[in-house]
Amino acid sequence: MGKIAFRLLPLLVGAWVSAFPASSHAADANDCKPLRLINSIKMTANSDRTRFYVPVQINGVPKNFLLDTGGGMTQILKSTAEELKLENTYSRVAVRDMYGHFNDRAVRIKTLDMGMQRGEDMKIHLAAAPELPDGAAGLLSTDLFLQYDIDLDFGADRLNYFSQDHCEGRVAYWPERPLAIIPIDLSGGHLNVDVTLDGQIFHAVLDTGAPTTSTRVADIIGAFKLERGSPELPLAGTDADRPDLKFYTHTFERLSFGDITVLHPQVFLRPEIGARPGTGPNDRNILIGLNVLRRLHIYIAYGEKKLYVSPAGTGESVLIKDMPSTPP
Repeated sequence: MGKIAFRLLPLLVGAWVSAFPASSHAADANDCKPLRLINSIKMTANSDRTRFYVPVQINGVPKNFLLDTGGGMTQILKSTAEELKLENTYSRVAVRDMYGHFNDRAVRIKTLDMGMQRGEDMKIHLAAAPELPDGAAGLLSTDLFLQYDIDLDFGADRLNYFSQDHCEGRVAYWPERPLAIIPIDLSGGHLNVDVTLDGQIFHAVLDTGAPTTSTRVADIIGAFKLERGSPELPLAGTDADRPDLKFYTHTFERLSFGDITVLHPQVFLRPEIGARPGTGPNDRNILIGLNVLRRLHIYIAYGEKKLYVSPAGTGESVLIKDMPSTPP
């Protein structure tokens, strides 16, 4: 669908640029630019904080999109498109969800407002899924992230957009430490990074659209010598249509992103449908969901192809706390 550009709503730009104290990251000897905040959006979460939602306005109508870094394409539900009477058109891209639902249509949206940014005359794909949790109207994915740095502040429930034009490596404005800086691979529109799970290296995809962390059961029993159905690897359930497909769960000691460690992560283990057994670290894959990600503060420096990770904070972001007060 090509490159999608947001423009800033002009009456609000100045306030948000000044909200970030320039003195925190002054330009260095090479005269590179300080970190510049473009947009900050307060998200909402479900009761167990395994889903995060971003408020948007579609043609002026308030809706919520599910935050989904695991997808490469922002999508809108067919039911929402019909409700808003959006122009339906053919898409050159077809999408299919994990349950086999398929869609090759898109809609045109006159305006998509998100915080202080507005997209105009946008073509957005119709979702394959017929519905989303908690009445969400669509999925907010990485095609609306790539032109910026994206800051996932789960402690403050904020999605922040920053300019990529800044001093390299000088982005961690928040106080929580320690801080890990990890190279990321952006192939496939995903956030791909290597993690360590109880001493074993796994290739991970960071997916805020997934409530849980999961991997293939074959990778776990082979790497950690666990037995299906044992107290350490209990049965979590079976597929409703195929009872022979069994799911298990295991709580590990630690999952590490460089020097940042999440203790006692629960991982769900999928059947090995159509997947070849892994034979080395690069063949073992894990999907990191919100049961782990919500415990972190994650800054995605798309321009640098680096991930900045610390423990999540608590309470409102320092970006908002440090915002200059407006005279009455």
